[in-house]
Amino acid sequence: MMGKQSGQIQMVILDIDSMIPEDHLLRQIKNCVNFDFIYEKAAPYYSHIGRKSIDPVILIKMLLIGYLYGIKSERRLEEEVSLNLAYRWFCGIDFTQRTPDHSTFSQNRRRRFQDASIFREIFNEIVLKCIRLGIVSGETGVADGSFLPSNVSWDSRYEAVETVNRSTVKYMAELEEELVSMPGYRKPENEETQKESLKSRTDPECGYIHQARKRGLGYLTEMTVDTSHGIITGIDCYPASQRESDMILKHLKEQPCEYQEICLDAGYDIGAVHRGLELLGINGYTAIREYQNNAIKKGFRYEEEKDRFVCIEGEYLEFHKLVYKKATQNYYRLYSRSKKQCKKCPRFATCATDLGTVRINASAYYPSYHRNNQKVGTDDYLRVMRLRQIWAEGTFAVLKREHKLNKIQKRGLQKATEECLLSATSLNLKRLVKAV
Repeated sequence: MMGKQSGQIQMVILDIDSMIPEDHLLRQIKNCVNFDFIYEKAAPYYSHIGRKSIDPVILIKMLLIGYLYGIKSERRLEEEVSLNLAYRWFCGIDFTQRTPDHSTFSQNRRRRFQDASIFREIFNEIVLKCIRLGIVSGETGVADGSFLPSNVSWDSRYEAVETVNRSTVKYMAELEEELVSMPGYRKPENEETQKESLKSRTDPECGYIHQARKRGLGYLTEMTVDTSHGIITGIDCYPASQRESDMILKHLKEQPCEYQEICLDAGYDIGAVHRGLELLGINGYTAIREYQNNAIKKGFRYEEEKDRFVCIEGEYLEFHKLVYKKATQNYYRLYSRSKKQCKKCPRFATCATDLGTVRINASAYYPSYHRNNQKVGTDDYLRVMRLRQIWAEGTFAVLKREHKLNKIQKRGLQKATEECLLSATSLNLKRLVKAV
């Protein structure tokens, strides 16, 4: 006899908790992390009077589900949470409750969470929990930047001409104090200049980048990963027109984890970065890049203990003072020797002469630059470079492939920062439960 459903309505009492498998990712996250701390973080954004709002923990958990499972649309997220039993259980939405509308996210983003600071506080709280659990050791970190295209059409670009103040890059207050104390320092000159750049009419806050492997309109994200279990301890977002090396020291200084050693790629091979890492108490390992006007290539040798260069003939070029070059808005260390002292040298014709001296203009922080060069090829250098390939490049690959960070979906720097923070938080949660 063929069976057929009667269609009769039944009343059933369900225990949703018992229906979620023990090894389900969301159950593991819920067992490890108590999200009630969000109430304290969100309290300043809500009024003490008036009608009750939607629970902020539900909103944040829903957003995290979107990044954990790569659900790109908030309309789709609303639908998935409404229909998926595990999603409802994780968010604390029972069958009698309606899932918050997708427009709730955009309204809260526009009216309440405008500066993305609450998302950074949530990200930092998860990092601090990992530190307390011993998952983040702070021994070795790897940092890198990556280009994230904006959600704009290439046809929306236009050439903008802006009047900007040209000045030296201010990496960190401690570096500025050290620079001021050096002989020859003079206050940099700020001058207005016309700067041409590509902008987008759709997203005016994004920047344009044109490099060998990076080209387009978008944002740049800077990320640091602890190599113990791959926890992201810091993530920041900037317009793509800015340089990674200009931002790295501020990025490292402001995150909740202090590292003993940091590994960087050749894009950070700048004297100021090397010296900044030393001032922060971090042992830095940076891949080197080739510079055209390199004194070492010309046969000079640097003596770090006396801070001087030695030529092939054994003559010394002592450090005299800082030189400020208005054309580049940069400071250089001047190592020089009188031209009269070198006139009889057989190699005199090939040496760089200027203003009556044989001179070398090096980085304002050349001793630190030299110390980094001495590490290249050592066992520790090779060890941390392997870790960088695994954790920095590998983590960016996972974020882009699985956690919605292959492209910035929203527009504006604050919203781009929100996306980076939520994507990193979702990956940290996955790696936290795996480590625990």
